[in-house]
Amino acid sequence: MRVLKRASKVMPAAVLALGAAAVAAQAQGMMTGMGGPGGFGGRHQQQGSSPAQSQKSKADEKAYESALKSVPNSTKPKDSWQNIR
Repeated sequence: MRVLKRASKVMPAAVLALGAAAVAAQAQGMMTGMGGPGGFGGRHQQQGSSPAQSQKSKADEKAYESALKSVPNSTKPKDSWQNIR
């Protein structure tokens, strides 16, 4: 009985601490530039890039497109449970 009373006092503090840690981690990820401006990922072009950066981005884009073409398209959905049934 004594343990339950103590746990009921400690539990809300632990939940609050975990919640605060999660919020802090999320905010830190947003501010440190994870993936671009504002912390949001995606393929964004910077304005005013130099010609060398422009050529590099064009080469990267071409490599990305060719990599996408090499991935086979699946016409039927994969059954992950096939060997279990």
